Amino acid sequence: MQELRLESAIDSIRVRFGSQALTRAAELPPPQPWRSRTPIDSLTGIGGLPRGRVSLFTGNGTCGKLTLALALLANATHEFAHAMVIDSGGFDPWSLLPFYPDLSALTVVRAPGPEIAGEAAAALARAGAGFILLMGEVREQWLGPVESGANRSGTVLVAVVDAPSRAFAHASSFSLGFSRIQWIWERGQLVGLRVSARCLKNRVAPPIGETALEIHYPLGAQPLSDYQASIVEAPILEETPECVSAVV
Repeated sequence: MQELRLESAIDSIRVRFGSQALTRAAELPPPQPWRSRTPIDSLTGIGGLPRGRVSLFTGNGTCGKLTLALALLANATHEFAHAMVIDSGGFDPWSLLPFYPDLSALTVVRAPGPEIAGEAAAALARAGAGFILLMGEVREQWLGPVESGANRSGTVLVAVVDAPSRAFAHASSFSLGFSRIQWIWERGQLVGLRVSARCLKNRVAPPIGETALEIHYPLGAQPLSDYQASIVEAPILEETPECVSAVV
C-alpha cells in the first residue's frame, strides 16, 4: 500500500511540474566521459568528466580552480559547436587566450543573479549545449532541471565556486577541492603555482584521491601565437601524492 502511494505521488509531481521535475537514479544511464585532455581526467575514474552530470570545482583564493576551468572551456570550444559560460561576476573572454580557444564557438551569458543563472543553465542544457561553465552558484530549485536537461542531451556541466551551498554540493556528481601549495618562481619572477586537487565526491566511479598540479603562465610581451599557458601534473615530491606526467 505504501509503495502504491509513493508511485501515485511521483506521478502527481510529474503531471503537475513536468517529467523532468523528478528523475529516479535508476533511470539515469551510466555517464559517458568527456576527455578534457587535462590531468583531471585521471581523477574521475572514467577517464574524463561525466557528461550530463554536475562537476564542481571549489577552493578559496588563488588555488587554480578557475584556470583549470578555463582550460576545459578552451578545449570544449574546439569539440562542440556551442560552449557556454553563464557568469554573474564579469567573465573576460580574453582570459581564455593562453589556452587557444575557438571564440566563434563561445557564448557568454551575463546572469545578474543565481535565479537567472539557473534558468539559463536549465534551458541551455535542455537545448543541447555541448559544454556549460557555471561561474557561480545556482539556486536549489534549478539544480534538478539543470542536471535532468544535461543528462538527456549529454551536456558537460562544470561549476566553479569558492564554497558551494549544501544543495549545490549535494547535486554534484563529481567534486574537486583545490588548495594552493606554493608559488613557482623563476629568476625572481612569479611564473605559476603548485596546487593540490583532491576528490571530495564521486558518484560516477570509486573516488581516486588527489594529485598535485603545476600551472604555468606566459611571461612578458610576446606574439599572440606564442601566448600559451600550461597545466601539468606536478613531479613527485615527498609532500605531494604520486603523479604521472601529463601536459595540457
